[in-house]
Order: sequence, then structure tokens, then C-alpha cells
Amino acid sequence: MTQVVAVVQARMGSQRFPGKMLAKLGERDLLSWVLTRVCDAKQVDQVVLATSDNRDDDQLASAAANFDVIVVRGSENDVLDRFVQSAKISQADFVVRVCADNPFVAAEEIDRLVVAHESGNYDYSCNHQQRLNNRYADGFGAEIISTALLNTIADSTTQQSHREHVTSYIWDNASNYKIQAVAAPAELAFPEIKLDIDTPQEMQQLDEFVKKFVITTTSSAAEIVKAFNKFKNC
Repeated sequence: MTQVVAVVQARMGSQRFPGKMLAKLGERDLLSWVLTRVCDAKQVDQVVLATSDNRDDDQLASAAANFDVIVVRGSENDVLDRFVQSAKISQADFVVRVCADNPFVAAEEIDRLVVAHESGNYDYSCNHQQRLNNRYADGFGAEIISTALLNTIADSTTQQSHREHVTSYIWDNASNYKIQAVAAPAELAFPEIKLDIDTPQEMQQLDEFVKKFVITTTSSAAEIVKAFNKFKNC
């Protein structure tokens, strides 16, 4: 059986928004939003929280104990190695990369990604944002590659940007790979929408949004987009 593992990368030390992973969005912290929604994906066999070994991230490891996830810790700057170790420990055949600043990452869109990736002979697939004009709103999906390719990339590059951003090596060498940007369904084809959180101001905006429209961890991506379009016009 093929083992599909979702690896959620998170740390407390964001330069633009320190401590954002435990900041509140509605009634829950950001990490809880992400782990709850990723754990609902039916095409994922295991979820890993990949955080750093810095003392500040002890809080994230403790918070993850409330979920059915594996915690893997490593270098703060070498995120690629954290993914390699996560794949090894979880015995993954395929790794789904999830950024923890996406509170509305959707189980159904992770599932759509995994099915689409397995349907063809692709090296890399994504639906986390608009890529190659797939028209996805930013913040619902993820990226997927095989563990074999992940290990190859780790052995092939020492460039800091590649070690930090994990899949950037593929885009920098795109002609060498078969890349799929999964097409957005019509209800999610709003590439102008950005729902990830980089700053306190973005958290404040989305906090107002989830409270006004009663968005919860069970809200679908389609429901969130419909509500957010109304919210923008309020």
C-alpha cells in the first residue's frame, strides 16, 4: 500500500508575525485550525508536524499532542531536511507539503490533489495557489512529491533558498520535471483571493471574517470562498 503523508511545516519565529502559530483566529489558535483540517483528509494516511528544535517551538510540539500527528523537529533554516526526516520517520511514499499559515487549508482540496497526482505520471503537483494559470484561490490546497524525489533534491542542492522553501528547486529546474498545477473547480477559481496569514493585520482581518460569517474548522473551501466574497463587499 502507498503511504501518503501530509507534512505541516510550522514555527513560532516568523519575522513578520512572531508567535503567529498560537495566535487566536476566532476561538482557536492557528495551528489548531490547520491540524484539524488536514487530519480530515481521506487520502492522507498520516500527518506530521515538522517544526524546529528551537526552545520557542516546544509550545508547538506540546500543542500537537492534542492531535493524532507525529512531531518531527530539526533545523529551523533547513526546512528541506525536516521534510526528509519526516518522510523517513513516517515511512512516506508521497509527501504532501502544507504551510501552517493557511488556516483554511481544506481536506477536500488535499484529497483532490492526491487523486490528481496519482492519476498521471507526475513528478510534482500543486493546488495551494494560482500556478500555471490553474486559477486557485490562495490557501486551500497543498503540494505533493514522492519521497524519492524529495531525497534526490536534498542530495542535489545546498542553496539556502532551496533548503528553506523545499519545492523551489523543482520550479528553478522546471524543464527537468513533469509538473501539474491542478485546475481549480469553478467555485474556487478566484486567484485574487489570498487567505494565508503573514502579518498581524491579515490575522485581524480573517478573525473578523470568521466571527462575522461563523466560519469553523468544518467549513468547506467553497463555503469559505462564497462567504469571503460577501465579506469583501461589506
